[in-house]
Amino acid sequence: MFGVVAASATVATLGLAPTSSALAPSQVAAPVVGAVARASAISAPRWYPLWNSDNHRGGSRQWPTSWPRPEQVAPTAVGPLTGRIIVIDPGHNRGNFTHAREINRHYWVGLNKICNTTGTETRSGYLEATYTFDVAHRLARRLAAAGATVVLTRDDNSVDTFGPCIQARGLLGGQVGADITVSIHADGGPSGGRGAFVYTPARLPGYTSQAKADESRRLARRIMVGLAEQGLQGSNYLRPTVSSNHDQGTLNSSSIPAVIVETLNMANHDDAAIATSKSGRARVALGLFEGIRAFFVAPR
Repeated sequence: MFGVVAASATVATLGLAPTSSALAPSQVAAPVVGAVARASAISAPRWYPLWNSDNHRGGSRQWPTSWPRPEQVAPTAVGPLTGRIIVIDPGHNRGNFTHAREINRHYWVGLNKICNTTGTETRSGYLEATYTFDVAHRLARRLAAAGATVVLTRDDNSVDTFGPCIQARGLLGGQVGADITVSIHADGGPSGGRGAFVYTPARLPGYTSQAKADESRRLARRIMVGLAEQGLQGSNYLRPTVSSNHDQGTLNSSSIPAVIVETLNMANHDDAAIATSKSGRARVALGLFEGIRAFFVAPR
């Protein structure tokens, strides 16, 4: 029988100050897969490094109040992921559509990149930002039930906020002492194409070490297997389905193993049906969970 881990212990582990919404031990949910303690807001990092487009350190920037804040989900049981800290990044933000000027500001993350983008959507108008937010929270519940402490990069999907910028999303894992970062996305590929693929960080001096690149690739392969086990196919229009990429600011900024998972193609009718159904999103979250779990517990 799994025991229960007090949420207050995870705050200490992360070195982050608890807020008034942090859970007391008596509020922790029973250790049932899929159940989760009420997520609590955590103190966002007070700063993140800023580089200008000439690749010179530009000091630091305050975490803007116009950004969503990171969100902590405490463990609900002792399990195979006890002691692990996992950052889950729900790609984009619904408010990016109403903050075009802000998200198009440029930052240096190994190359010159804008803060963020709006993401894609299905033909019916279901947004990638809404999809990733839902899948991320489903995944967080499963990870918490397996013993992990989960930190999500954003606690909001409203038109009132934008971002966070990709650089801050990538940096968060290192700032909270996490083991890995998994960034959840959906592609807007050709309408005839289906399936998932994963980007891993390319070897980039000053940003990505060989060890980080190798571990990220191992994580990506586990995730692809996990998705396949849920009947979610690999991409039939982008090969290979696991590829290194130096053009992703979230990956370049991360100091820990990190991946971007394009879980499906929203432009495809069949993949859109998965994205827009609760059961489909649950399958995606379970596939991601199984891949992450295997990364930590399965033999190398």
